[in-house]
Amino acid sequence: MSDAPMDGCLEYTRHLSALCGLEGCALDAVARAFVGEAPAFCRACSLARCQMLHTHLYGLNEAYRWNGQFVYFCPLGLTFVAAAVPDADGALCGGMVLGPFLMGEKQDALAALAEERLAAQAESLPVLPPARVTHLAAVAAATGCAAALPQGARIGALDRDQESLLNAMYEAREAQTYPIEFEKRLQRLVAMHDRQGAQSLLNELLGHIYCANHFDVQRIRPRILELIVLLSRAAIDAGADVSESFLSNEAYLRQLETFTSIEQLSFWLTGVMRRFMQRSFDFAQARHSDAVYKAIQYLREHYAQKVTLEDVARHVYLSRSYLSALFKEETGRSLFTYLGQVRVEKSKLFLLDARVPLAQVAALCGFEDQSYFTRVFKRATGLSPKKYRDARGGTAGVSADAPLSNQAHACYNNQNKP
Repeated sequence: MSDAPMDGCLEYTRHLSALCGLEGCALDAVARAFVGEAPAFCRACSLARCQMLHTHLYGLNEAYRWNGQFVYFCPLGLTFVAAAVPDADGALCGGMVLGPFLMGEKQDALAALAEERLAAQAESLPVLPPARVTHLAAVAAATGCAAALPQGARIGALDRDQESLLNAMYEAREAQTYPIEFEKRLQRLVAMHDRQGAQSLLNELLGHIYCANHFDVQRIRPRILELIVLLSRAAIDAGADVSESFLSNEAYLRQLETFTSIEQLSFWLTGVMRRFMQRSFDFAQARHSDAVYKAIQYLREHYAQKVTLEDVARHVYLSRSYLSALFKEETGRSLFTYLGQVRVEKSKLFLLDARVPLAQVAALCGFEDQSYFTRVFKRATGLSPKKYRDARGGTAGVSADAPLSNQAHACYNNQNKP
């Protein structure tokens, strides 16, 4: 990374860190290294499977994919915000990371951590509500843009790309056949992360495609889709996640239908190629931990509703079978076993208040009926819901006029909104 954006990264990271009361660090995505020190909490973390640098480089790469910002979980289960910083060509060169912190209800966040022995270390971390995290991510993304090179430099780079493409189209007019060998060369360049070489060759391929199809966008789209598949295969061969690449291809297919000009297609496809290059780095462990903790967060937010494996898989952008296997591997429990445990823990809040009938407790916590609730609760605690309530003084100890606990009151209100 050049000195200008790097200096900006360091400066703005310090400003955001001081403003938000969070730890922060800057990273160089090209050198794949921290600039300065990593967050103190991360340096002291003893979780064996956490590869600190990989975790935060993964966050930056996802931020680059998602409009410059990304909220993610580390393997321990703590939350971070990443903001990407592009270089003069619009490619990822580095960025800023803020965190760790706990998101949402403190006790829920601590309960979801990977290891209980580390919960004591996380006890003193800042707690941010989800809405504030959303605002923080947006501000961090805008700050990342400010840390990058001036807009004029990026525009100049785009002009150079357009000039290169025009030259390629003029040369393609003289050629009679499509150079199929170029596709194989492009795959090799993508796998080698040769951005400049891949861009030059992509322009040549586009020149041939545009000329052969008389610059008709409708006829060009299927050929562009073939190139996307080719690029994704190259990225997979270089180590990109297969499921994620295929899901991205589906999204790209939808986006492809929206473009109406050659210029739009060319600029967009260049970004697609660069994202495939970035994705082929080995971020598997960080990506897996992040997906599992986002699935856990989804279950904790939607436990009172009917939850399907399809719902959760769609939320974390994984296939159902892959998510199911990954969740079991990371947590030692099936996804629905975990959901049942969350529902049982939530139901205990309502059982402490005599005003909430057992049938309603079951409904408020997402159980299909009271009978099923009783079976699951007894299997988890060794007591029926009624005996648990009696043992905790829920029937005799709480009058009908007594207020619900804060957490139970919030849950009750959320489930009884008109």
